[in-house]
Amino acid sequence: MATLKSLEQRVAALEQELTRLKANLRAKKAPVKGDEPAPEESLGEQLIREARQGHAEFVAGWAKFLEEQGIRGKPIGARKLRELLIAEGWDPNDNSASRELVAMRGE
Repeated sequence: MATLKSLEQRVAALEQELTRLKANLRAKKAPVKGDEPAPEESLGEQLIREARQGHAEFVAGWAKFLEEQGIRGKPIGARKLRELLIAEGWDPNDNSASRELVAMRGE
């Protein structure tokens, strides 16, 4: 059963990987001749076309990342996650993390 700490680590790793993948999509080479938008193409059409081009790469990278993290199956949702955390001993009324954040802001 996953602990709160391991779940936090996984979420942090997911956020880092998502940031990396987004940066890779932004840093892609300029479009080669033929990939350039037609002059009559609207910005929305251009964005959709670019998203479709990068989608397969993103999906493959995301699948690889999930596999590396040992994440399998469908998402469980917030309610089920809360039940699992409580079963592991997490106190839903504990606000120590919030207190820590407030204290850090005051520094």
